[in-house]
Amino acid sequence: MCMADAESLSSAELENFMCRKLPGLLREHGDFRYQIIGIMADVFAPKDGFERALDELKKLREDSNQRFEEMNRRFDGVDKRFDGMDERFDGIDERLDGVDKRFDGMDERFDGMDERFDGMDERFDGMDERFDGMDERLDSVQRGQREVRLEVSALGGRVGYGLEEIIRQTVEEFSGQTFKKIERLLLRDAEGELYGAPADVEYDLYLEDTVSYVVEVKSHIKLGDVLDFHRKSLFAEKQLKKEIKSIMISASITKTAKKKCKVLGIDLISRSVID
Repeated sequence: MCMADAESLSSAELENFMCRKLPGLLREHGDFRYQIIGIMADVFAPKDGFERALDELKKLREDSNQRFEEMNRRFDGVDKRFDGMDERFDGIDERLDGVDKRFDGMDERFDGMDERFDGMDERFDGMDERFDGMDERLDSVQRGQREVRLEVSALGGRVGYGLEEIIRQTVEEFSGQTFKKIERLLLRDAEGELYGAPADVEYDLYLEDTVSYVVEVKSHIKLGDVLDFHRKSLFAEKQLKKEIKSIMISASITKTAKKKCKVLGIDLISRSVID
């Protein structure tokens, strides 16, 4: 290509032409190659400036290496600290394992204690049952003693010393209530309402609470005894101006007297029924 042709090319075409031809010219023509190097040396930095640039690059590289070494040392320190923390956590894990073992031992001891307490509870339950049985036997004995003393009192036809308390206990057990007052009762029949002439009306026992009782104690109860005691009970209600329940206690009673007690609403405590 001649100069005229080169001048007629556009910038893009010239650049393309140089890229294709220049490498070959530099390899084949030494003079041309040195000429190009000289031009480049003039255009770019001088040698000492280039060397300074290399020195700066070297220093920058050394600084970078030092910083990386420092970072490596710091990371090594961090690794050591983490290793120390791992060792401490391992120690904590071992201590916690020891604590777990101690708690396991305590659980076993408490389980043993629970079993022992269960055994003690069973023994106490057995003792409670035995005491309940003894209480029942004692109650039965006491009831038997009261019945015997009541029979003795009934056979004697009177309420003697100490019998008031036995009668009170018997009536309380029979009625299910507790009496705050217990005494012999004597009422005056001034009009002769019961016997046709003025007389004192005597009751073996009077027990007072929300419901009050008059008590008659006899060795043997017949129909006439029931009718007489019923009239005495009505007379007591009239004189005391309150509801009175009546109860008869005896060693024996006839069948007709027992039936009449039921009809008249008289409570009865008797050991035997006789024809």
